[in-house]
Amino acid sequence: MGQGQGTPDFNVDRYIGREFMVGGSHPASAASGSDILALIGDGVVSTDGSGRILLFNRAAEEIFGYEADEILGETVEILLPRRFRARHVSDVKAFEADSEATRRIMGHRREVLGQRKNGEEFPVEATLSRHVLSGNTTLTVVIRDVSERRHLEQQLETRNRELAANESRLRLALEGGRMGTWEWDLQNNELVGDDALRHLWGLSEQERLNVDDAFARVHPEDLPGLRRVLDNAIARTEEFAGEFRTRDREGSSRWVAARGTVLRGGAGEAKTLVGVSFDVSERRELDEQRRLLAAELNHRMKNMMALVQSVVSLSSRGSQSVDAYKQALQGRLGAVAKSLHLTQGGESGTTLLDQLLRELEPFRNAHGTNIVLAGPTVPLDAKTGLSVGLVLHELATNAAKYGALSLATGTVSVEWALEDSDRGCWLTLEWRESGGPPVSPPTHRGFGSTLIETTLTRSLRGKVEIDYLRQGLLCRMALPLENKEERPSL
Repeated sequence: MGQGQGTPDFNVDRYIGREFMVGGSHPASAASGSDILALIGDGVVSTDGSGRILLFNRAAEEIFGYEADEILGETVEILLPRRFRARHVSDVKAFEADSEATRRIMGHRREVLGQRKNGEEFPVEATLSRHVLSGNTTLTVVIRDVSERRHLEQQLETRNRELAANESRLRLALEGGRMGTWEWDLQNNELVGDDALRHLWGLSEQERLNVDDAFARVHPEDLPGLRRVLDNAIARTEEFAGEFRTRDREGSSRWVAARGTVLRGGAGEAKTLVGVSFDVSERRELDEQRRLLAAELNHRMKNMMALVQSVVSLSSRGSQSVDAYKQALQGRLGAVAKSLHLTQGGESGTTLLDQLLRELEPFRNAHGTNIVLAGPTVPLDAKTGLSVGLVLHELATNAAKYGALSLATGTVSVEWALEDSDRGCWLTLEWRESGGPPVSPPTHRGFGSTLIETTLTRSLRGKVEIDYLRQGLLCRMALPLENKEERPSL
């Protein structure tokens, strides 16, 4: 083969013998040369100056499908596809004429197409050498069938394209799902993660990610459960899944879900955990809202009968006739329906006074003296109006069931005001009950209190204080008015 290819040139004169190459009469040399040719894995084909085949070894027979007896004496072009034969003849002539360019190309290993006896074309690597023996020119080509290698290379190329496409799809899926990938080497206790994972853990690009820090950032209440899930996966199962809270250096927390699998060694030992993590805080918040809404709906259904009973009782007071009682009852039940319509988001916007009137109208006595309202006009957007409506409805219902509005002598006073501070404009409201049954602090935290505090602090980012004074309930709340349309012109 050509120089610099890692394989020495096949020197026919050295290995086969001069007389064997030209059909001489030295059987010992011929036998020795035949044995050597039989051992060579590459095909060896030699031709005379006119291109007729003189030598065709066993490997060449296997490569091209010809027997030596049927190919000897044929021109070497029979081993090439028809479209290349004329070009090959001219290249060989240039090679024999010592064309430096042609010799440089054909004298080194290069890939060409061959043609088998059955007409199949296939790739080969060929190295051409020229020898002059006793004035006779002999051309010898060493041929290696690279069909299988090319097939494997094509398969590898196809596989690489598929892997690249899969990697691209995976990357898009991870980016779209805001997922972070990670790998935990259990043998060395080393954790490797991408930028998305670092973001989930509240780490900067400069901060190092390690196992101890990762566990340290898991919320203490969730850490034992997470360790149980991981220990169980390492000891018994292959896959694992869990959700837990993480905390950054500022103390902010978020819910994170982790999914992964355990990779084991040959002896079945757990070697590596690989997986993905992603932020599920929004989903958790929605789940909590749905749970709270379902519980609130159940609570309201239970309260509805008590509310209706209270309205019926209030309507009967001071009614001089059945018709008067009927009229009062219908009016108050209609007010209840309007209030429920508002709290279901039936209106896009309202004012605080509208809310109070709708919630408390069913409980007004004949003279309207049991309810006192005082404060400026404060417009509320749909979200704030709905949340405030829920709170006022809860306060009014409880007052009718257990508080001041459950007795004819009771009153509810509601006062509100606007306060400007360096934190913006705030609405302050005070709900004060008096004249009702004696009040004592509850022995357990009921759903009503949970609803009020959750709605005001989480949904509206406000504040609330509830005092159970003996003379009556006192509820103070403060709400930030973030939207310009919620701030009245003073």
